[in-house]
Amino acid sequence: MGHRPGRAQAAPLPRRRRSSCAPATTFEAALTDLAAQGVTGVLHGPDGAVHLAAGLVVHAESPRGASVGHLLTGAGRITVRAWEESMALGGGHPADQLLATGLVGPGELELARLAATLDGAQDALAQHDVELRFDPDARPAFRLGRPLSVLELRGAVGRRRALLDACWPSAELDSAPPIATGAAPVRRSAVPRHRRQALLAAADGTRTVPELARLLGRSTFGTLLDVRQLAAAGLLAAGRPAVLPDPPPAAGPGPAPPDVLLPPGPRSYDSSDPEVGLLLRLRAALEAL
Repeated sequence: MGHRPGRAQAAPLPRRRRSSCAPATTFEAALTDLAAQGVTGVLHGPDGAVHLAAGLVVHAESPRGASVGHLLTGAGRITVRAWEESMALGGGHPADQLLATGLVGPGELELARLAATLDGAQDALAQHDVELRFDPDARPAFRLGRPLSVLELRGAVGRRRALLDACWPSAELDSAPPIATGAAPVRRSAVPRHRRQALLAAADGTRTVPELARLLGRSTFGTLLDVRQLAAAGLLAAGRPAVLPDPPPAAGPGPAPPDVLLPPGPRSYDSSDPEVGLLLRLRAALEAL
């Protein structure tokens, strides 16, 4: 038989195309590859981790980010004691215990899970050129009722970063402890009065933004958003360590000051919080996909 003409064999596609959606960090690249394989487990880095179930994101966590427990107890929805009892009785399924006892509603719990996931993902996705490890056996205590694709997660985190930069482009206060300047505002701020007063009173130049978030019972992102807005208004600045004279030669270094962090007290749920509105709009958009 003669050779029958046909299509020329197509060249193999590149492993990943260059586009605005291309992973920007090694963590994002590894997470994207794992999701494409449909795996279940957790990708760990030194600054955060993301949990996958069949290739979809069900949870994320980081040392700086808020946890589900921190958000629920900090908002005054449940007491710390009730939270600890639910964790102990719930075993590997504390969410079921919380819902069964009526301590929180399904919507409240899902909002807390989503806020905690986005808080953790903001730090986790930013990790670059660090050692990563994947644990296929780990399962999170809390997981999203409506999992996200990695692309959806990256899009949500990207919008958060853009919102922060639009408020105040400097990332100095992301790590440096802010301190109230005591000056008159140079421009108006969208931060409500009660949140502004609480944040200015707590910003003493020793607490970082994650510590302020825990003290005030809020998410790290929501606190950082307020910090950047108040910095843009001239009400907050980066705290600087005091310049002390050199100790005498015989004197050894003094002990490090203790890291004092007061537990948040019960408070009413703040429905005017911009992060709550952002998360509700995000959830509605994701459900519409």
